[in-house]
Amino acid sequence: MDNTRLVTELCAIIDRMNVILQAQAMELAQLHALHHEEEIAAVRRDYARAIGEVAP
Repeated sequence: MDNTRLVTELCAIIDRMNVILQAQAMELAQLHALHHEEEIAAVRRDYARAIGEVAP
């Protein structure tokens, strides 16, 4: 497998995991059971920056 394909597939997996984790965080927040809000927000910013959604 070439590196470009590997990176593409890994990015797709990470995107899917991100959707799942965001859904879980929203559900936990509805139950007032969400912890680590600051860490979650920091990781979301890093993720958005890494995929080019926001400028560095």
